[in-house]
Amino acid sequence: MTITNYEEREAVADARSSLGIRVVQQLSRQYLLAILIVLAFAVGFVNPYFWGGGNLENVLFSAAFVGIAACGMTLLIAGGMLDLSIAGVIAVASITAAKVLPFTSVGGAIFLGVVVGAVLGLVNGVLVAYLRIAPFIATLGSLYLFLGLAFIWTQGRVVPIRSTNFRDLATMSFGHVPLVAVVFTVLAAVTFLLLNRTYFGRTLRAFGSNERAAQLAGAHVNRTKLIAFSIAGAMSALSGVFMAGRLASAEGNMATGIEMSVIAAVVVGGTALRGGRGTVFGTMVGASLFAVLGNALNLLGVASYWQYVLTGSVLIAAIAVGARRRDAAEVKGAG
Repeated sequence: MTITNYEEREAVADARSSLGIRVVQQLSRQYLLAILIVLAFAVGFVNPYFWGGGNLENVLFSAAFVGIAACGMTLLIAGGMLDLSIAGVIAVASITAAKVLPFTSVGGAIFLGVVVGAVLGLVNGVLVAYLRIAPFIATLGSLYLFLGLAFIWTQGRVVPIRSTNFRDLATMSFGHVPLVAVVFTVLAAVTFLLLNRTYFGRTLRAFGSNERAAQLAGAHVNRTKLIAFSIAGAMSALSGVFMAGRLASAEGNMATGIEMSVIAAVVVGGTALRGGRGTVFGTMVGASLFAVLGNALNLLGVASYWQYVLTGSVLIAAIAVGARRRDAAEVKGAG
């Protein structure tokens, strides 16, 4: 055997070994997807109704409602921020759309609702970027502010949506795939591109890792925060508009508590809670996982409040696993 042939075989062996390592690493990162698949088949085995077209459509609806808002939350958490005001944004944006529907087109109502959501997100951005209030405190305060505005505007009443065109659009399906799930998929792709293929995304991840270093490097940190909160507000509003169409009404309490489901979907999906890294695909899987879990509990006749217990337990477990992986990676890097 010549030296050249030996070197070629060594190179091929190294390439195969490297490919195998990459495949194993990729599979290990997608363990949540495997859990989702196993869970779906297990629930379907226990209750075959799970695979019914109508039930799968409900699961996709639930995943998409949370997932659309979670796309915006992924951007924020990747930047080391948080938004607890989602329920308030959804309430005000949905009520806006419901109020203007009798006087404008369906598209105009949806557009105005999304714009209102972006403006409310901008308010959060100003509080965080320029008033230097911690995101947790700022958005917790704005949650009550937005909810208060929603209740004052409606006097605590439900605003009915009588437009059949609006309701038909919000509940439209292609076969058993609802339109909102298609919108979720498109927005997830857009979020991925924003996070990984733009200057905005690079800046967001940079100050999510180390804000001081990003500022010293000349990054437009405050402007990026404003944009991130505005995008998150617009996505939350869009989710709320679909929710209002599904419910055929809008009110202040329509999305109370949704922020925890959104944050759970993002964090369980693999986005680092301390910032610097985000995975949109993981967010999609996380939203789908919680939708399947909630649907499974309903099919099995488990009381709905157990969903809160399960969501909290899964969130704590995911954060614990993420912390152990991070510690292991730091130890390995130090070694």
